[in-house]
Amino acid sequence: MMPSKNSRLLPQDYYLFGAILLLLLLVALACWFMSRHWIHQRILAQLDELHQQSTLAATTASQDLQRDTRQIQHMAQALTTLSTTRHFLKNNGNRGALQADLDKFGAAFELNGIWLAGPQGEVLLRSPALQPLPSFLQAIPIPQRFRRLVLDPELKQATYYYAAPIEIEGTTVASLLLSASVNGFSRPGFRTELLVTDHEGIISMADNPTWLLHSLNEAHLSYRPRPSAEPGPPLFPISRSPLLPEVLLLGPQQSPIVLASHGMDESGYQVHALADAQHIYHLAQEQDRWATIISLATTGSLWGGLLTLLTLKRNRRHRLAFSRANNELVRLNQQLKQLATTDALTLCPNRRAAEARLQYELANLQRYHHPFCIVMVDIDHFKHINDQHGHDIGDKVLRHFAHTGRQAIRETDVLARIGGEEFLLILPETEHQQGLQLARRLLDTISATPLYLADRTISISFSGGLTEARKTDGTNDLLVRADRALYQAKEKGRCRICSEHPLQDQSAAVG
Repeated sequence: MMPSKNSRLLPQDYYLFGAILLLLLLVALACWFMSRHWIHQRILAQLDELHQQSTLAATTASQDLQRDTRQIQHMAQALTTLSTTRHFLKNNGNRGALQADLDKFGAAFELNGIWLAGPQGEVLLRSPALQPLPSFLQAIPIPQRFRRLVLDPELKQATYYYAAPIEIEGTTVASLLLSASVNGFSRPGFRTELLVTDHEGIISMADNPTWLLHSLNEAHLSYRPRPSAEPGPPLFPISRSPLLPEVLLLGPQQSPIVLASHGMDESGYQVHALADAQHIYHLAQEQDRWATIISLATTGSLWGGLLTLLTLKRNRRHRLAFSRANNELVRLNQQLKQLATTDALTLCPNRRAAEARLQYELANLQRYHHPFCIVMVDIDHFKHINDQHGHDIGDKVLRHFAHTGRQAIRETDVLARIGGEEFLLILPETEHQQGLQLARRLLDTISATPLYLADRTISISFSGGLTEARKTDGTNDLLVRADRALYQAKEKGRCRICSEHPLQDQSAAVG
């Protein structure tokens, strides 16, 4: 028994189906790896941008703090050069005058305290008079130049201390110490949290008050270990992310952040900016899932496309046949419509199309008050042209008149052939005076553009009757008035436009 045709096609279908499955598998794997690589590159780019933003925020805050502390340093330098200060140290001068100057200076610049220390570190003078010397300063040998940012645990206020030595005749005889509060950071436009650590890594300023008096984790930040054996302050709750090494996890909630640090000067304290990296960390956690979704969506789209192609291939002949039949039907319909509304000789709209346009313009006039005019046109002495030159030349004259007329009128105007040598010009959105000007322009153009043939030149002109439509008019009323004005133009010598409008001149001849 001979196998059927369909049975012979089955192995080929199996091979095609297996090839398609293998192709889809390869596409899925390629899409998964490409999607994961693209997501990883996007994460790295966002991390780099976030790190740049946090670095800029830390640098800006550091510059603001440096500006504030630099003002305190300038104050200290100014106080060391006071005449009362140097006179007091050199000649054991007036103590009261120097006390008054220090009190005024401290009140004017809102200083926390001013101390004048002797060569052995003893306090010679202080302002205010009862302001005690901070305990941590007692372990620092004075006189020497130093600066330090210290947090007041009770007030939770960062205080900046600066000491400037006073030299007289090349010998350091005393040291002037100033103390002033640092109010905070200035960082408009940055979405970051800021904190400042001192030379031991203790947080002395922070946007979040709960971070104060904590110590940053030395495993992730470059701080020297404490020399003392005493237990230090609690560590700042921060750890490095195992998923993204560039991201740190903050607090018990393990909030992902990007940290950037900026050292200020030799005083040892640093400004740190903590930028929120939650959206980046979430994208990193979900990158495998997103890569899978993208690969499945791509593979599914490809499979759907292949099924569509196979279906389209099966129905291609039917679609092509139907399309050809439909296109032929559309072409024939368009041809019939054109034959029904277009004059075959001049390619102008015929009388049926002209009457339809007149009804449309009358409806616009009655409903929206849009004025329009019509001009009944008749080529002068056309019968004489046919008799003298023949009907073939007469047809050329008609085509020449239609072609020249369409170029002379506006795009919104309509020039229709309604009879042998009779044409109808429809002028939408046109009042009587403007319509008269347009008709005259058409007459001038036609008269100045004769028909040039190989052996002769035929001059052409026409007579026209213009009328403006009224709300009470019908199509026949308009045509009757325009035809009446046309007869007036012929009776007055042709080659002119006559009008039915009572307020205008009844005719205008072209010289």
